[in-house]
Amino acid sequence: MRIRDAKPEELAPKTRKPRVLSPRQLAIQKRDQAIVKALNEIAVGPMSGIKKIELEDDEKLVTIRAAVARQVKAHPAEINMGVRGGAIFLSRTAIAGGRGGRRKKPA
Repeated sequence: MRIRDAKPEELAPKTRKPRVLSPRQLAIQKRDQAIVKALNEIAVGPMSGIKKIELEDDEKLVTIRAAVARQVKAHPAEINMGVRGGAIFLSRTAIAGGRGGRRKKPA
């Protein structure tokens, strides 16, 4: 054990280099930025504007849908999301055709 006088500079937190993001983290960050850009375009556009998010071959609908839902929830504008035919639709108005169910029989 050694005991010695210390300088105040030794107590200051050392600056760290920013960590390098993994390829997975970079892909998530890029995807989230694209989603936020689309949400911003819808938010400032006309009420009747609709955006369609089409999936690439290596993307899964469940993953992209969860990412879009997370960004829609965090976005300040009221934006509706719907999934039709393997694509995700975004609009400021209600998206028709949700929760279809069975048609009522005429009485």
